Amino acid sequence: MARRRFPISLTMIVRDEARVLARCLESVKGLVDEIVVVDTGSSDDTVAIAESYGATVHHFTWIDDFSAARNHALAHATHPWRLVLDADEWIVDRDAAKTLFDELGQSVPTFLGTVDLLESREDGTLNEAAATSRLARLLPREASWRGRVHEQPHPELNALRLGLRIGHDGYLAANKERKEGRNTALLVASIEEDPQNPYLWFQLGNEFYARDRPDDALPHLVQAYNLLHPSEGPAPEQRPWAHGLTLRLVLTLTRLGRHEEASGLCDIEADAWPDSPDFHYVRGCAVRALAHSLGASDVQRAERLAVQSLEHWVKATGLQDRQEYAGVLTQRATVLAARKAAADFELLGDAEQAARFRALAAA
Repeated sequence: MARRRFPISLTMIVRDEARVLARCLESVKGLVDEIVVVDTGSSDDTVAIAESYGATVHHFTWIDDFSAARNHALAHATHPWRLVLDADEWIVDRDAAKTLFDELGQSVPTFLGTVDLLESREDGTLNEAAATSRLARLLPREASWRGRVHEQPHPELNALRLGLRIGHDGYLAANKERKEGRNTALLVASIEEDPQNPYLWFQLGNEFYARDRPDDALPHLVQAYNLLHPSEGPAPEQRPWAHGLTLRLVLTLTRLGRHEEASGLCDIEADAWPDSPDFHYVRGCAVRALAHSLGASDVQRAERLAVQSLEHWVKATGLQDRQEYAGVLTQRATVLAARKAAADFELLGDAEQAARFRALAAA
């Protein structure tokens, strides 16, 4: 390993992760300058596995606060850069990571580094077709974590996309079942402490949506949206997750058959996201669902809406998938929109346009 002016510590918090920990640590072996693992109460071989990879293991009594545990790990890190991974994650390309870490080792730690998270399929392969989530996982010494759950780095420093690809299998069915209810309880406790925090309401709505409970998700998402868009006083500064909240709320309203509200929300938000293919795709779906719901009750309006929805999908295909908009849709918005457009042109008998959008969807 090249000598680094600014070495890198890997920090992790773990509990009963013997099933996956070796995969994570094997992926960083020889790439980082120090491994700090904080165990919050394992009863399996987690600690022994960590120690076998040369990790310094510390213990922390779990107090229902992810930031507290993560900050305990940061406090034991001795190097100026801190890479943060979970046990169910791993570095996908070790050669690219080594080059990156050597470069970072010569860079003054003054910014946050974001990584690209790729979700694993049930068969163990990574879903390369999906839009990757971008998460802040490289912290300088001055940064720490805030929030019981869905913790965020503090202070808000400039963020640089590192291009580091991280695999993740924590959302597979078997792994989600192990975590059932944990995040919800922590978010509820956090909201009780800070009821005016829209981010917490947004994340609680996300939890219910992910469990296929849109009825429970909706009031929490609405509360988040209302807190983010107060009817009186100055509008708050735009938050980086506001785009995700808008999409999640539109999708939830659509799933619940509240099509006029979903389409109306898209009208309100249209000027905020002109360059988002994700927004245009979701808007097209909301408008098409409204058209279908009208049926024979208002044929002319239904036809106009059908045309508009196709226009939104075509618009989406002409934009670039952007990393900052990822995290809500399971695949790239441009691909999803191209499929919808191709199907519509096929029905319209326009074989040339159908073929063009099929080609875009396959790209």
